[in-house]
Amino acid sequence: MKITCNIIGDILPLYVENMVSEDTKKVVEEHIDGCDRCKRQLKGMTSSINIPLETDTASFEKMKATLQKKKIQTIIFSIMLTVSVIVVLISFLTAREYIPYHEGLISLTESSDGIIIAKFNDEVKGYNISTEPSKIGDGFVYYITTWDSFWASSIIKKSVNNTVLNIDGKKIDSIYYYNADGSEDILIYGKDQNPNGGMVSLPRLVLGYYLLLAIALAIISGILTYVYRKKEKIRNIMLKFFLLPVSYILAHILIKGFPASSYSAKRDFLVILFVTISICIASISAINIIKE
Repeated sequence: MKITCNIIGDILPLYVENMVSEDTKKVVEEHIDGCDRCKRQLKGMTSSINIPLETDTASFEKMKATLQKKKIQTIIFSIMLTVSVIVVLISFLTAREYIPYHEGLISLTESSDGIIIAKFNDEVKGYNISTEPSKIGDGFVYYITTWDSFWASSIIKKSVNNTVLNIDGKKIDSIYYYNADGSEDILIYGKDQNPNGGMVSLPRLVLGYYLLLAIALAIISGILTYVYRKKEKIRNIMLKFFLLPVSYILAHILIKGFPASSYSAKRDFLVILFVTISICIASISAINIIKE
């Protein structure tokens, strides 16, 4: 029996799907080798099957990459948000509660060579000491304040004992204690630097200036983001610039609140900066997740 092109045409779909026996496969291949018509038909059937498969594979790989990217962004968002919450919590637990001066809070002992040792009572968990040249002598003026915190008193339960004020051998003319509440400094050793009037140690205002700068930058970058909203590349760049000062403002509110003045400006600024970075990264990750 002669194998015609019509018979081969009926078998080709099964041949393409590899659903024929070896004998049938051999017959089909022998016929195709000598028949251009059936060869073209086979080629067309193979192409029509392969193209969608390649397209589906490409789509699958693209979807897989998108899901992987979204997963990474979600992990980053979760980590940064957790870090922000933990740092804010630790900041509250270690917040300084300045101790008003009272009798027995600090006792001073001076050795024969001029070295002065300050001994603190048990309620003191931390202290700060600053110096400046004396106005009425050739020595220095020392300013001391002390504080307690929930972390130190309730968790680690550790107090400071004593410290040498002038371990570097500086001559001390006066020692003042400041309550960090805007009240007048209290002379606890030496000569009064202002016999005609009191002295007040004021909080630093630098955090307020940083906050105003962040607000100004947020307004400017927000306006630019709106202006370039139709230019995707520029808009995305300006959006990231906008998120940074906004994150700083939020971090300042969480850590310091108001007023912005602080007697521990360096400590507060470092914590605010750390939370700012965490919030900013979390915000960028959240935007990327929404876009995907």
